[in-house]
Amino acid sequence: MLTSLFSVLAATPLESALRLELDRAMTGLRLPAAPPPCLIQYDVLEGDVVTFESSFGMPISDQRERYRSLRTEVRVGTYAVDSSNFYAAGEPDGVVQDTLPVEDSGLALRRRIWLSTDEAYKAAVEQFSRKQAARGENRQPRPPDYTPAPPVHVEASVLPDVSRIDGDRLRTLSDRLSGALRGFRLLEEASAAVREWQGRRLTLTSEGTSLWRNTGFVVIRVKAAIRLPDGARAWDARSWIARSAALLPDEAEMLAAVTEMGRRLERLQAAPVEEDYLGPVLFEDQAAVELFAQLLPAEMIGTPPMEQPDDQALTRLPTARLGRRLLPAGWTVTDDPTDPRPVLGSYSYDMEGVAPRPVTVAVDGVVRDLLMSRMPSRDRTESTGHARSLGADRRAALPAVVTVTPPRSRARPALRRQALRLAKQVGHGYVLVIRSMEPSALVESIDIAISGDAPLPGLTRPMEVYRLYADGREEPVRPMEFVGVDRRVLRDIYAAGPLIGPVDVLDGPRGPDRFRIGPTGGIGVTWTVPEVLITEMELNGRRGGEPRVLQIP
Repeated sequence: MLTSLFSVLAATPLESALRLELDRAMTGLRLPAAPPPCLIQYDVLEGDVVTFESSFGMPISDQRERYRSLRTEVRVGTYAVDSSNFYAAGEPDGVVQDTLPVEDSGLALRRRIWLSTDEAYKAAVEQFSRKQAARGENRQPRPPDYTPAPPVHVEASVLPDVSRIDGDRLRTLSDRLSGALRGFRLLEEASAAVREWQGRRLTLTSEGTSLWRNTGFVVIRVKAAIRLPDGARAWDARSWIARSAALLPDEAEMLAAVTEMGRRLERLQAAPVEEDYLGPVLFEDQAAVELFAQLLPAEMIGTPPMEQPDDQALTRLPTARLGRRLLPAGWTVTDDPTDPRPVLGSYSYDMEGVAPRPVTVAVDGVVRDLLMSRMPSRDRTESTGHARSLGADRRAALPAVVTVTPPRSRARPALRRQALRLAKQVGHGYVLVIRSMEPSALVESIDIAISGDAPLPGLTRPMEVYRLYADGREEPVRPMEFVGVDRRVLRDIYAAGPLIGPVDVLDGPRGPDRFRIGPTGGIGVTWTVPEVLITEMELNGRRGGEPRVLQIP
């Protein structure tokens, strides 16, 4: 793609700098005896971001800045076999994440873009060599590494104005939310983290795509922790996430939720320990969303795992399988990024410049289709427009706006009666109800296992757990941990309750990295799911820890 002089002159200084460096790289960037670039993609994020943190009502961090970042991806080879989708531990892979000057100085912008492109190209050449060496004489049939896509053109001038950030209001909100916990004298932690980012994303590629779109989100997380009498630590959190601050709940509603969280944690001082529970479990409210958000994505995503050298092939992730029984008969799972509502997971183009389409992933409980990026698999070759990632991560398919629909939904009282009947059948006088679980962004520890160890939990820890008795009484119990949960537990859903959602969350890619996005980072996903009753799960209670040295009078 050679840029015309007219298009360069008509573009913004940023676009002009990117186009000139793109042309220079495609026509002249080459090492001796090395292949030239076959694809270059620039992604620029620019806008304003504010981040505030407070503790017990006192500010501890106030950051307000203009932001402009550049992600440069260079591929060498061909669409059939290129330098991408290969993992060699600690080695660069042809993707460089960098910052750009926020001033529109053409010379300064071009210098930074050129250095990033040069670095990405050299890394891609090395990665391509490693990939070819790893394949060696192995001639097994493989799908192409990448699929072509038609160019897309959307100018910045046709977009609506970027939402304005009211930083003073958000800082005050951070202080008030953490300050609402100041009166709970037993709390060890009462913190709030607030972040809003509003700006635009530009994707410019050697295929001819020049794509502007607005992007942004606001996230508020309030966390509180308490030390129980035997030293065990218990904590809980409340989160609000939306496309902009205008879509957040009223401040009074958030303050009420935070205050109730503080009361609940103090009630745990006298709560019993549920040592070992095996029986039916009822997932309500936020816990129902987390159950599906943690177990479904890996079964929906068709992007293949990265190739690896044979001596490093221990970290391959399982991929979704067409024809797999995922849910009970009659259940449906759909993903529609084109949802017209102002939900966080919807978008007009993915990060590879592909317009998304709705996908019916599961029909009658069986996986029938997969979410795809432009990296084809053996089962699916065309992108569904679901490619997204964080930073320099590869553009893999991720869920966007997911709806899980049961064949029949019951009101919550009816669902609870069914849960109590199942509990009685296995000899329990109560059933466990889980109302909230650790979001992946706030997980404090990650469990790993060596072959032969006990099974991993499979889900993050429940934070809000109750015993529900036949007379309707609820008794809070101490924090617990799941035992040996995996996707197969979804087949054991006995009944569904009312729908929860749409709920916006921030998530990350599959694997351990999804637990490292931090409290204010991640990719927007929207879930609508039912509350569910699962016939049998195993949970263990936790005791002990580090008791207080000084007693609170």
